[in-house]
Amino acid sequence: MSIEVLQSEVRALSSEQRRKLVAFMVALDDHGRPDDAAELARKIDDKSPDRWLTPEQCERELGLDSK
Repeated sequence: MSIEVLQSEVRALSSEQRRKLVAFMVALDDHGRPDDAAELARKIDDKSPDRWLTPEQCERELGLDSK
């Protein structure tokens, strides 16, 4: 099956079906990268304030600052 056929089939899905497909594809992709999940968990569990960002730093990092 070609990518074009897959794209056509996906276009025909309902919004809910597409969301389920996206969730499936993300889970499938994440399954192949267990080290990424472990690294994210390590960062979330890190309680060291010296690595925390201020709200202003977060805005700057995300490009949300108005400067």
